[in-house]
Amino acid sequence: METLRLLYLAIGPGIAIAVFIFYSNKLDRGPGTLAIKSFFLGGLAVFPSHYFEGVVEGVLGMQELQSIDAPLYWPKTLFYAFFGVALAEEFCKFLFLKAFICDDREFDEPFDGIIYGAMVGCGFATIENIMYVLPQGQEVGIIRMLTAVPGHAFFGVILGYFIGRAKFSINGARHSFNGLALVIALHGLYDTAAFSNTIGSYYLMFAIVFLGIYLGLKAKRELEKLATVIQFSAKQFFPLKGPEKKVPLHLKDIRCLLSKGKLIPEDNLIDKKSGKIKSIREIFSTKMISQYRSLPRIPFSGFPVKLFLIFYQLTFGLYLYFWYLGNYRDFASYKKLKINPELRALSLFILTILPYFFYRIAPNALGMQRASPEMDIFFNLAMAGIETVFLYFQFKMFARFLKNKLEKPFSITLIICLFFILSALKKTLPQTVPYYLIWEILLIFLQGGVLAIVQNDLNLYWKAEDKTTPANHQDKLAPLKV
Repeated sequence: METLRLLYLAIGPGIAIAVFIFYSNKLDRGPGTLAIKSFFLGGLAVFPSHYFEGVVEGVLGMQELQSIDAPLYWPKTLFYAFFGVALAEEFCKFLFLKAFICDDREFDEPFDGIIYGAMVGCGFATIENIMYVLPQGQEVGIIRMLTAVPGHAFFGVILGYFIGRAKFSINGARHSFNGLALVIALHGLYDTAAFSNTIGSYYLMFAIVFLGIYLGLKAKRELEKLATVIQFSAKQFFPLKGPEKKVPLHLKDIRCLLSKGKLIPEDNLIDKKSGKIKSIREIFSTKMISQYRSLPRIPFSGFPVKLFLIFYQLTFGLYLYFWYLGNYRDFASYKKLKINPELRALSLFILTILPYFFYRIAPNALGMQRASPEMDIFFNLAMAGIETVFLYFQFKMFARFLKNKLEKPFSITLIICLFFILSALKKTLPQTVPYYLIWEILLIFLQGGVLAIVQNDLNLYWKAEDKTTPANHQDKLAPLKV
């Protein structure tokens, strides 16, 4: 039973982040098979990188460095962190992404770099997590869930951003080098903090991870705008060769032909308006983002309830944070709300996850006495309360919009009360109770079921919004079937 729990703890965070990143592409989601392939390739990258790490560790004699007072402690630690670990892991991920994914014809726009880079990072984090969590236990799993897993995932996003730009740029080598150098620097700083093995180092580790998340989300947001321009731009181009030579192509038509292998990024096209000849690499460069502000906002499609329940269960409820972020981002984008979805989601994460580190793990590291059972119950109820308060304000925002489209939207009071009760039961459930894991899985399923009611209403809302859109912009811009 304990092994199953540790296995959930090991694989859940990586899968949750992978699912969030994959389904965040709402315009032209690529094939799931290529995403799964990327995930497994990331897992395979663990083995050569760990072999190289072992070689460098043996050469430097890292096992003999027991304290910071040891001779050459910091020079060896810094070299091992940056070149023994960060360079080995990020370069292996880069090679697998570049060799097996980048040249795939389904990699047909810069945003795909974000998706497949994240999948490689999540796959790497998941396999590495299994290797550490199963033998070392729950506390290591919690620490890695907060640091190493999101670190690998969003370093993968950052690397994928540069790979996506490199594939559709005339300066591809420069973008690839810049991306690899940046993730190695971030990873090296993180490992230096981890190897210093002091309480203060945890603050630096968290800071670097949050910096990685921030940069990853910023990169993702930039290429999302580019993907929107590709989907809805009215610009037209003529190919210089092929049967479509006399038929004007929109950018999304070009993307479709790329995915079918009928065009390649090196092909040249003629701009219908200016008559200039440009390669697809130039056309799909990030300079296109300037068109983003002039494009219409379209409703989102929602998220299938069945998939939501599956992902919520598989990730042991961790999908809550990504669901929270995704919904805020949808409404902020569509309604042009002046809010920061990333900051709100990170605030929820910090206030409901980080306290577990300080409450449960820090006392052990400092040699302090563990809290009483009564204090544990109070602490867990407080965490459940913070989660519920965050969701309450989110649901209040939903209600403002849903009441204009739905006759009978969900009851905020009922949903909030049910969620709090289930969250409190899950967090205070003693591990000594018979069939503990079964009870926990059941509570998570019920908790996901409560949130699925909200998700169902959101799907109905986006469907109603789609029906009331003045014109289907996508149909207006699709003169060519490709």
